[in-house]
Amino acid sequence: MWNGVVVYFLLCIILMALMMKMSLGEGLCLVIEWESSEKFLGEMGFLMMVDWVSCLFVMSVFFISGCVNLFSGFYMSHESFLKRFSHILHTFVLSMAILILFPGYLGLMVGWDGLGVVSFLLVVYYMNSGSLSAGMITAISNRVGDVCFILAIGLFSCSLSYGAMGGDIFEVAILGVLIMVGSTTKSAQVPFSAWLPEAMAAPTPVSTLVHSSTLVTAGVYVLIRFSDYLGEVEKSMLMVLSMMTILLAGSSGVFEVDMKKVVALSTLSQVGMMMFTIAMGANIVAFFHLLVHAFFKAAMFMCVGGVIFYSGYQDARFLGEVWFKLPMTGCLLVFTNLSLMGFPFLSGFYSKEMIVGSYLTGSCSFISFFLLFVSLAFTVFYAFRLMMLTLRDGGLSSLTHYKMESGFYMASLMLMANGASVMAIVMQSYFAFFISSNVESSFFQGAVFYLFLGVVILIFFNVFLLMMLSNKSLLNNGLKSFLSKMWFLSPLSGSVISSGFLTSVSRFVSYVEMGCIRSYMWQSGLKEVVFLLSEKSRKVNFSMFGVILFYCICFVVMVFL
Repeated sequence: MWNGVVVYFLLCIILMALMMKMSLGEGLCLVIEWESSEKFLGEMGFLMMVDWVSCLFVMSVFFISGCVNLFSGFYMSHESFLKRFSHILHTFVLSMAILILFPGYLGLMVGWDGLGVVSFLLVVYYMNSGSLSAGMITAISNRVGDVCFILAIGLFSCSLSYGAMGGDIFEVAILGVLIMVGSTTKSAQVPFSAWLPEAMAAPTPVSTLVHSSTLVTAGVYVLIRFSDYLGEVEKSMLMVLSMMTILLAGSSGVFEVDMKKVVALSTLSQVGMMMFTIAMGANIVAFFHLLVHAFFKAAMFMCVGGVIFYSGYQDARFLGEVWFKLPMTGCLLVFTNLSLMGFPFLSGFYSKEMIVGSYLTGSCSFISFFLLFVSLAFTVFYAFRLMMLTLRDGGLSSLTHYKMESGFYMASLMLMANGASVMAIVMQSYFAFFISSNVESSFFQGAVFYLFLGVVILIFFNVFLLMMLSNKSLLNNGLKSFLSKMWFLSPLSGSVISSGFLTSVSRFVSYVEMGCIRSYMWQSGLKEVVFLLSEKSRKVNFSMFGVILFYCICFVVMVFL
């Protein structure tokens, strides 16, 4: 456990020294390419790109991974297979690092597919029916994105090029659609949003890593890197889908009572905000919000995990007095929620200020203007609701305080809090020129902006107050059920789409296997050929597996030597 933590922090220091030594913050870029075109029929190379974007993102991933490893020593201390869990977690972080540092399509696909496979192993870690169901929804949703990227690689192969920039490939309109759809599946945008709350079946340290800087942000990072491929149609589609995702996550988070799912829905809302920013063309602002969100969301998940571990409850209605029972956890939970809401002079305030300002300076309709403020109001509501449920007086626990004896937990919280503060200072200093040059022009009517936001929040507060005080009715119950179940997207994905898809595929495979292969091909001569080959291989004292392995080794030697 300690070895992994030390390695992650050392890698952060090395990357920071590299960034300062090579002046990457000034716009320089280090590109390393391993060319292997002579070994294949087309142009092929593995491109490694180290610039300020990849450096800052990898540093954030490694720092958060080190803190998550410490947190795992506390939260997973009772596990019998803690070493196996740590190895899977390290593989997950390695896949994310490959995706960030290798922007070429072949290298990116290795990291992208690695994230999908390892995330399935982490979601089904507890080996029960609920984890398996959540893992299948996660795997099937992410495989759609994998197929899109495989088709994109196929487009590159049409011009015999697997490089990052494939000549005139920018003229292919379908490529932008494939990149957009693939990225939206990994970042859980509508209609692929159901898998993100379901992935809460994984252990809390996994949720901390997935929801902060790895799996859900992979699609955002890919779109930041390949935003030039997106045309006006793709950006318009992305803007609509991201706005629907923000409203879906916000409205569902207001009625959710599971603490982990509330934080997961807040992640879905913030990732939708990043996608919305990319659709506007403000990639730097989206990256700023990505890094800020990564740190305060990781700290929030650690706080929620500590509360769940010590109290034994995951339902926020059964909790209370966290401020007195876990004072440090309660303090960090308040600050992370305030940053999530965009409280003035915190990091979330500056990133959301730039997002809204960039949007208002462009051409926006009144409907989109109104929906944007509604989404901000939803964020304020579920953040305040989470704080009220966890910090209020009362609760089911009879203990007056919890003993925080674990050094792992205290160390992870302290490191995460200090890392979030340092990253906030660095990012605000780095983007000072951007803020100073855009805030005045963006918010030339600041009073109108905050007045309208306050009116929207007040209206929604009165609506929800009336809903709570009103008598039980069919409309009231139907609305609550609709919003609390993610607009019925989660049950549709789990019981209709996923189950129907798996049933159809299994039926098709059984028909093909039983009908075509077994009854026609096998009886018409394939059986004799297989038996003849197996008899020949047995005579030369080889097994079939040995023959296949021998020819594979010969092929590798012929290609690479």
